[in-house]
Amino acid sequence: MKILIITSRLPWPLDKGDKLRAYHQIRHLNQEHDVYVFSLAEASPTDESYTEMGAVSAGVKVHVLKAWRRWMRMAWALFSSRPLQVHWFYQWPAQTALDEWMTEIQPEVVLCQLVRMAEYVKDKHDVPRVMDYMDALSAGIARQTKLAKPYLRWLHRLEYQRLRSYESKIFDYFDGKTIISHADRMLIAHPERNQISVVPNGIDTVFFRRQKPVASSSSSSSSSSSSASPTLLFSGNMSYPPNVDAAVQLVKHILPLVQTPNVRVLIAGTQPVPAVLRLASEQVEITGWIPDIRQAYGQADVFVAPLRIGTGQQNKILEAMAMELPCVTTKHVLNGFLWKEEDPVPLCIGDSPLQLAREIDLLLKEGQTRVETGVLSRKWVEKHCDWSRSTTILSHTFVSSMNIQTEESPWIIDKSAS
Repeated sequence: MKILIITSRLPWPLDKGDKLRAYHQIRHLNQEHDVYVFSLAEASPTDESYTEMGAVSAGVKVHVLKAWRRWMRMAWALFSSRPLQVHWFYQWPAQTALDEWMTEIQPEVVLCQLVRMAEYVKDKHDVPRVMDYMDALSAGIARQTKLAKPYLRWLHRLEYQRLRSYESKIFDYFDGKTIISHADRMLIAHPERNQISVVPNGIDTVFFRRQKPVASSSSSSSSSSSSASPTLLFSGNMSYPPNVDAAVQLVKHILPLVQTPNVRVLIAGTQPVPAVLRLASEQVEITGWIPDIRQAYGQADVFVAPLRIGTGQQNKILEAMAMELPCVTTKHVLNGFLWKEEDPVPLCIGDSPLQLAREIDLLLKEGQTRVETGVLSRKWVEKHCDWSRSTTILSHTFVSSMNIQTEESPWIIDKSAS
């Protein structure tokens, strides 16, 4: 099968959740199919990015967006009903480049990652199209509104309303639909949302594997962590508002409640904003971008993700679990997992800073519990979070979309609004 995947960012380097998902889907699909990748970019990608993507695909084409065109479209967006991010990522020269490449490669199916890219392919009725919502973006924007500066909250509310409507409208343009979790599917405001296939994220358990045994006390009543200065880790893109909020919560509200002495915090991730950088102290290290995030996981005793907002399945949690790190997090994160009562996700859950601090103290105090929880975490992701299984579901969605007789879209094509 010849598959074209279009993304709003070139998947390499793997520094954002959407890029991780796209990269691993491309890598696994390309083992049995010819996968072509069309991506947008703000600047010309590095040779390394082209090399890495070329190694896992049949072909890559990148279109660099013009900044001045973006701002012109944002001005026009004020008079449009489409989401701001749809305007931000759409440009006619990119449309022309995509059209020409599609004519050249003649894909049998197109996968569009995120609704922000839908305008590029929604009216191409001569080829089956699959929309990967990934997560419910509108819900994520709604949850971020309370973190926005007061004078910007109206803009967040506007984007939420537009996204919620657009997520529903775009549903009918595509022959197949996928999303990352059942919880996110329920947030799509379309009466037939149950038709959306749940395609969870996986984890590369070969890459994310602890290289040295986890030290523990032989006694379950060990009074401290295996390290003189036990380390708590939180990782992710540190310019992403939900991650910024979680980092601040960890350092300012949870860490002061932790009773274990000499605890240090490691915050690892790309593009830390000033609010994150200001958290640095003798007790708190802000690393910025780390070429190999496994180095950070290898230093940690406990992974802490006090996320209160955001949507989707958290890759950082899956990575930590694969590295045999016990994870302390919130019910909000747990909602992104598909699990059964007889096979629960081995996460330590707290709903307040005090509860989270107590979970941390328990793991740092009880060395055997910490190790056992880490081992269970690894086994759980090995069983449930396999990219091969995930992309098999995606392949079935492609086949189903190809079997659907494409009809003319019920929506009026308004070229002037593009």
